[in-house]
Amino acid sequence: MRHALLLSLLIFSTVARAAVVEYHLAITERSLALAGAPATAMLVNDAYPGPVLRFRQGDTARISVTNHTDKDTSVHWHGLLVPPGQDGVPYLSYLPIRPGETFVYEFPLKHAGTYWYHSHTDLQEQSGVHGGIVVQPLRETVSYDREAVLVLQDWTNETPRQVLANLKKDGDYYALKKHSVTSIAGYLQRGAMGTWLENRWNRMGGMDVADVGYDAFFINGRRSWHLFPEARPGERIRLRFINAGASTYFLLHSAGLPFEVIGADGLAVEPVQVDEVLHAVAETYDIVVTVPPVGALELRASAQDGSGHASVFIGSGERRAAPDMPRPDLYAAHGQHDAHAGGHAHHHAMHHTPRRLDYRSLRNVDDQAYAGQGPPREVLLRLTGDMETYNWTFNNVPLSRADKILVKRGETVRFRFVNETMMHHPLHLHGHFFRVLNDDGGGPFKHTVDVGPMQTVSIEFLANEEKDWFFHCHNLYHAKTGMARVIRYDDYAGNREFDTARQRSSDIKDDDFYAAGELKALDDFARLSLWTANNRYRFEGELESRDYEQERGEANALYRLDRWTQLLAGVEKEEDESAEGRLGLRYVLPLLIETEVFVTTDGEIEAEFETELQLATRLQLHAEYETTERYHVGLEYRLDEHLSLEGAYTSDVDVSLGVKLRF
Repeated sequence: MRHALLLSLLIFSTVARAAVVEYHLAITERSLALAGAPATAMLVNDAYPGPVLRFRQGDTARISVTNHTDKDTSVHWHGLLVPPGQDGVPYLSYLPIRPGETFVYEFPLKHAGTYWYHSHTDLQEQSGVHGGIVVQPLRETVSYDREAVLVLQDWTNETPRQVLANLKKDGDYYALKKHSVTSIAGYLQRGAMGTWLENRWNRMGGMDVADVGYDAFFINGRRSWHLFPEARPGERIRLRFINAGASTYFLLHSAGLPFEVIGADGLAVEPVQVDEVLHAVAETYDIVVTVPPVGALELRASAQDGSGHASVFIGSGERRAAPDMPRPDLYAAHGQHDAHAGGHAHHHAMHHTPRRLDYRSLRNVDDQAYAGQGPPREVLLRLTGDMETYNWTFNNVPLSRADKILVKRGETVRFRFVNETMMHHPLHLHGHFFRVLNDDGGGPFKHTVDVGPMQTVSIEFLANEEKDWFFHCHNLYHAKTGMARVIRYDDYAGNREFDTARQRSSDIKDDDFYAAGELKALDDFARLSLWTANNRYRFEGELESRDYEQERGEANALYRLDRWTQLLAGVEKEEDESAEGRLGLRYVLPLLIETEVFVTTDGEIEAEFETELQLATRLQLHAEYETTERYHVGLEYRLDEHLSLEGAYTSDVDVSLGVKLRF
């Protein structure tokens, strides 16, 4: 009787404290000059980032979102377990919020922690539609004196669509801006020509750890903050870090200020004291720092590629800066550069100073809250893609051509990720927490997991929902080019209205076409090359003038079989000669030699070979040879992403000098 009475009082007090908490969010556009030049931002309540939404566990959230822009928008509640119709993924959860419309989200807050919200439409997350969420627990188990929500951000002065178009032109488009060009000169300086030759033989180009060259990195919209300068030495400050970057991993490190990790992806964990955290895109971490007795110590969030950082300072007095993070060793053998640049310690045991957070050291306070039941059913997902065409997929199949991953309610599902790329991939599952499996079958529950280059990671989740849920790489540009899937409960037939509306929408799709071109204008030679391509088809044309008297042209259509192989059908026309058709293959040989072998309409078998060698940071050699004994050797000095000086020696005009323009 006594226990029943206590239980009744507990339930009554919990219900009494629960409330309907309302917020009104307005999505707008305006120009901001955050990094030296004006750029258009999409904002929530005219703020970058948007306001922090605060609730208490057991509350009901009622959030009105009004779209004041001229384009569709949406808001997804990242990490919160909400009904499928409230998850905020256009054409999967609901129809997008049209210009001028208001959508009212309403859902219960089932669990406490640090979460965040962001647009799931096009690339609006990059433009600024994001902000933090804090759900206070019914009973706080961690003591602290103050707290702050810190949103990590990457900012570009270009439009996000232009960023994606640039990556589609050339996956290494931003390498010069980021100072991450690898060259033969660099390998020679390091005595690593064996690594260069091995990489070329394995058809691997220059190494990098990030795709985009950002103009600035921020914490809550600023490069630097001094937090709570009035705080007294010894006070404990809870910092709720949210990585809202579109594609940037940040390394959290400090000027000798160790900290305790007390939460990961919103869920409470047993305190772990570390010196560094590799903060993957879309993860959240709660840490507690103690105000130092003397000085203001820097806690720095460094972009993983070393291209910039943002900071907060804790304490008062003279500022002490954190040491610079070592830049990644882009000349190391493939698979080894990550240890120098902030590889996630889930894959690399770190038993020496500095102590970096290891997924294996995270233990949830409630270790069974989201555990599966019974033996798991395994789904293999190979992480595939390449920088050459900037297509990213699972099992070499983009979302647009993939089947749904069917699950049955009540079963335990294991996803086994085998990363076959040299990039990090932050993988996020909507609507569920999953366990990141350790060797012993345990591991922390999360909603986003970092899968490092060439690594294998397994997760397990209990299929306890309904309808459709999104699963994707949270590198925004990887997701938009195809690294995503729909998880469908097998008793759900789908929503035909959503499917039809998506196909008619102007949203970015992974099978969209992108175009680019190149013009060489030399004193005795000119060539105009144009192409357009998506993840399956490529169409290209070329016009060439030799001595500005002899002209030729060709046009090709290609069908992509895999990363290395394309079927080719084309036509070539020399001046004063009949057009000649061709049918064959384009294939990338070891040593990164692009080869075309084809049969002409005259019955001749011909071949063409082409390759490029990066001699120095701005100096590149490219060579072409045809079995008809035509050749072209060019030496290019790159001034910027668009303009180069070029000299060429060809079988037709000998030496020629001029410029090359890329557009």
